[in-house]
Amino acid sequence: MSRAQVSNLGRFLPVGPQGWLVRTPGFSAREVRQLLREGAGSVRGRAVSRVLAHTSDWLPEEPDIVAFPFHYWRQLPQILLAYSRGESVEAIGQRVSSFGTAWGVEHSVEMACRRIASCLNRDPASYGLD
Repeated sequence: MSRAQVSNLGRFLPVGPQGWLVRTPGFSAREVRQLLREGAGSVRGRAVSRVLAHTSDWLPEEPDIVAFPFHYWRQLPQILLAYSRGESVEAIGQRVSSFGTAWGVEHSVEMACRRIASCLNRDPASYGLD
């Protein structure tokens, strides 16, 4: 079986981005992270921007020590804005962390992208996706 045939197996699933019964947006954390960098140039990019603008949808009300250390939780909207403007996690880490490490920023961006993807997959119509 060729590699092209293997990559198209998703079209046989009933539900999913290429589903034959129900098509869903199927956002992943990786795609959200990529769309943060690309901006609102596409329909999916605009949907990510809409979720990002509604912090109450994806940012937990109380800090979750495992997902977002308290220091990064307070600054997460600013961290994601800087990340979406093209700043590296190392540069952001030097600015927001007293130790200047990128680990907390990297972890927080990853967890935020997961939560944003979850919002988009749960209710795509609220963010402009049909």
